[in-house]
Amino acid sequence: MDKVKEFENELELLLKCKTPIIEVVTTEWQRLQSTVNRIAISEMTKWKRWNRSVGVVDQDGNVQPVLDPLQLLKTFKEDNESGFLILENFNFYLNSPDVVNLLFEICKMKRTIQKTLIIETSEMTLPSALSKEIVVLYMPLPNKGFIRKIAESVIINANLVSKDYELTDELLSSVLGLTTTEINLAFNKAVEKYGKLDNSIIDYLISEKEHIIRKDGLLEYYRANESLKDVGGLQNLKKWLHIRANSFSEKAREYGIDTPKGVLLLGLPGTGKSLTAKSIANTWKFPLLRFDLGKVFGGIVGQSESNMRRALDIATTISPCVLWIDEIEKGLSGLGSSDRTDGGTASRVFGSLLTWMQEKTEPVFVVATANNIENLPPELLRKGRFDEIFFVDLPSYNERKEIFKIHINGKRRDASKFNLDLLAEKSNGLTGSEIYSVVADALFESFSNQRELITEDIIKERIKLTPLSTVMAEKIASLRSWAKNRARLAGDEYTENIEGTDKVVRLKSESYNPLLEGDN
Repeated sequence: MDKVKEFENELELLLKCKTPIIEVVTTEWQRLQSTVNRIAISEMTKWKRWNRSVGVVDQDGNVQPVLDPLQLLKTFKEDNESGFLILENFNFYLNSPDVVNLLFEICKMKRTIQKTLIIETSEMTLPSALSKEIVVLYMPLPNKGFIRKIAESVIINANLVSKDYELTDELLSSVLGLTTTEINLAFNKAVEKYGKLDNSIIDYLISEKEHIIRKDGLLEYYRANESLKDVGGLQNLKKWLHIRANSFSEKAREYGIDTPKGVLLLGLPGTGKSLTAKSIANTWKFPLLRFDLGKVFGGIVGQSESNMRRALDIATTISPCVLWIDEIEKGLSGLGSSDRTDGGTASRVFGSLLTWMQEKTEPVFVVATANNIENLPPELLRKGRFDEIFFVDLPSYNERKEIFKIHINGKRRDASKFNLDLLAEKSNGLTGSEIYSVVADALFESFSNQRELITEDIIKERIKLTPLSTVMAEKIASLRSWAKNRARLAGDEYTENIEGTDKVVRLKSESYNPLLEGDN
């Protein structure tokens, strides 16, 4: 059973149980009204809606100009008429003590008739005094069944001949992750622009989805063009990913395979972690969502938790997809002092992310990258959050040859005409991105001299560069020491030694372990 059906069944059960008050967290007012209307018909009762601008509107469109929320609640409490009342955008009034007290009194009413208040809010902002009294439901984003209804409505309203249009699974999937309003707008724009609603406009619908998701600021929808062939080296990681490429199918589930959860990639900047995330999505033909954890946190009470839920809801709805969390340690930087600085908001948000990663059954493959392992909380690293943790080291000699070959060919040159062995030998300690930069800079030099690029041009640019491995030698040695027995090597061999120390580092949480203490 999908989440939309689960929500509808739970709401129907609560209404049948004469639950006094239900809070529904959603921006999907059309779907909420449609669901309540269906339940009201099956229960042979009526429903109404209220907002501050209009008043009370019944299902037939009749209006009662009751604008004061306190007066509305008093009337509802004293009225003996059965039915459901939806309070639209009522989160604006939940900070009023008088409103809270009246809601508390309604919660204490005897359940003699089928009468329920449905508080519609865009964010979960229930006061602590009501947190144990009111049931909270989260309405998921539309599924393909509801999207089909929207598409059929658009076709009828645009006077298109519905029998000429096959609403394919690909077409409906192209707008998964959007709200009802956003889907309706995207379909109408497509019909206005192209005069049709079929598979030929899928690219346009996906581009609309990109703009809409990016507007929210939490997620970015990427169309990845990179493939794993563009990633130099990392053979162990590539083999691991290849084995799991077909693990999201129904056949794999029937075989008894668990849906892969994700992978954590640790390593220096520029070693190909982000490129790998993009390549996974393109190779598996999955949508790629980049999740910026730093943008989750908002200044309004409850906003951060709501942002996290919304982002994960979008990822779950779009699935199968790849959710890319870049530099995850930066998004969790305030976790250690959360209780003192933000009332525990960061801890709660992080907890909801961990729970989702542990419990999710939908095919959302999480690819998290990290540069600084010391700032990662230990809860994130234990089995069950990720399927595997890979350490992406500096490229080895053979990997550097492969990376040079990729970048030289990428500049429309024949890599076989270059001395790749010499280039690999002279580039010890360079990251993949630094190898790209020396090739690109050498190309500028040869172009300014009006001649073709040669091996010596690249070597000259290498000599000019001070690599990250020189600047951060001790950091690299420490990271390697940590990863040696705690992570799998992404490449098939260790790179050459670089100048630095062999100091062993630990996570901050590993600095004290009472189980290692002797008896006192």
